[in-house]
Amino acid sequence: MSIEEPLVKFENVQKSYDGEIIVVKDFNLDVAKGEFVTMLGPSGSGKTTCLMMLAGFEPTTNGMIYLKGSPINNVPPHKRGIGMVFQNYALFPHMTVAENLSFPLEVRKMGKTEREAKVNRALDMVQLGDFGKRRPMQLSGGQQQRVAVARALVSKPKLILADEPTANLDSTSGQKLMNNILQLNATEHVTFVFTTHDPHMMTYAKRVIHLKDGRLDKL
Repeated sequence: MSIEEPLVKFENVQKSYDGEIIVVKDFNLDVAKGEFVTMLGPSGSGKTTCLMMLAGFEPTTNGMIYLKGSPINNVPPHKRGIGMVFQNYALFPHMTVAENLSFPLEVRKMGKTEREAKVNRALDMVQLGDFGKRRPMQLSGGQQQRVAVARALVSKPKLILADEPTANLDSTSGQKLMNNILQLNATEHVTFVFTTHDPHMMTYAKRVIHLKDGRLDKL
């Protein structure tokens, strides 16, 4: 029986911002298609840097990153097929919720009818189907973060990276968001890599990767 190749592979990855201090050290990690992986570690442990390198927003200093078996070190972010959910939502305040989701599809020159169908489906997936005409400031923090998840889903990416998505939410909103993400992982088979410094988030974890001082912590 052949073993399916991982969706994501970090191979001996290192990262230094100044050429002296190494913030990610010989990082190796495989993520299978459909997995939900939680990267747990304190501030400065390197977890966000790993996500930024995978998304293409930061270059690696050494090592290789593969997506579906192909090296992506030199592939620009918009060609990697990866959705990103940021801690601060990163929504355009002057646009409606639907316009926020539609914008990345417009950049890809997608037609209006197809855009609207994809936007409506993504909003339904995060239980915000009736919120398309609202603006971000008319939503709670939890709702805004669910819009951010929907925006990451709208172009059907290979995987979604979520960097501390519950950090700015109260406990109840954070729980609702995590339950929503877990449901998407289970029903839509979306691969998620999620970072957090909060040990309480381990309640939702299916697989936990511990980082400490830029390395995998074996505990």
